[in-house]
Amino acid sequence: MRYSNLRPLALVAVIITTASAHIIMENPVPYGSPDSNPLLADGSDFPCKQSEDVYKVVKQNIMPVGQPQTLSFIGQATHGGGSCQISLTTDKQPTKDSVWKVIETIEGGCPSSHPGNLGDDPTGRGTDTFNFSIPPMIPPGDYTLAWTWFNKIGNREMYMNCAPVTVTGGTQRRLKRFTHHGRRHVHGAPVSKRAEAMASLPDMFVANIGNGCATAESGTTLAIPKSNIGTNVKHGGDDETP
Repeated sequence: MRYSNLRPLALVAVIITTASAHIIMENPVPYGSPDSNPLLADGSDFPCKQSEDVYKVVKQNIMPVGQPQTLSFIGQATHGGGSCQISLTTDKQPTKDSVWKVIETIEGGCPSSHPGNLGDDPTGRGTDTFNFSIPPMIPPGDYTLAWTWFNKIGNREMYMNCAPVTVTGGTQRRLKRFTHHGRRHVHGAPVSKRAEAMASLPDMFVANIGNGCATAESGTTLAIPKSNIGTNVKHGGDDETP
């Protein structure tokens, strides 16, 4: 299966191919010590780039529902940008069978709208930062958050970093827990209803890892399929006509 993409642009020839030539999610703080390589083409390290310390908690990221959060990166090989998603799973040590639900899609201009690479410093700065928030249907609790990226220029790959997240009840308000007619509620909404609403979110888009789905040729920005894009969508700048 091959997915259509946004309108092609001229191929930018600046592609860095060394092992340290990509980017890593800086915030939210990821598990362990992730490297900047894409997922393996056969999908054997999906999800979260499986490694010895893949689920070692460096920092538990606390995210109240509805409060602005920042997505930022380290590294400069941004490969002309591309499209990213932010997704959650209830599994604290995700496996290939985990279900990931999309809470944010950035279509184009992620992690940068620069037409090529920003540089070759694997610890350098200059990528864009993005704001997102935990939507109100997400019940409080512990999750794993995933940032996934489909690069615009270069090999057809999928990048993925994961982070431990604790979702709390909301902004400036105390989390209210009580039982009404035998059902547990949070902020007046039954927890079961919020869980049902979360289940209705789209599944994370997965491609280029031996699963039968591939993105189109280098030089185009992936248009996330409608079945996976969700309602919280930002459109970046790397497909704007000069």
